[in-house]
Amino acid sequence: MPDPIKTPDDLVKEFKKSGEFDRLRRELLSQFQNAPGTDAFWERVEDIARARLEAEDKLHLKAADTLHRELLQELDRFPLVERAVADVPALPQRNGDARRGRDDELRDEGMEISDG
Repeated sequence: MPDPIKTPDDLVKEFKKSGEFDRLRRELLSQFQNAPGTDAFWERVEDIARARLEAEDKLHLKAADTLHRELLQELDRFPLVERAVADVPALPQRNGDARRGRDDELRDEGMEISDG
């Protein structure tokens, strides 16, 4: 029998060990990639990367990891990801029975679950 969940950190560890964290991460990534409107996001990413490459003539001659790091730093200057994520619903609607089932399991482990 697994150790009882006593702290939020214990809950996070169990969530990750169950594989649910990875499943949720993959589901959210897929949902984001397939959401309408992400074309504008990718076009903006390409525009920023292209502008950065054009601004520094020898940037493309750097090692791949250096080039990658510098392009990511350039993209970090813009709130692209935050805006794109805000435009995509975070989670699909879930069946309330599934949530109640998870809540019951957590209560069985001694965790207090808010119904709100």
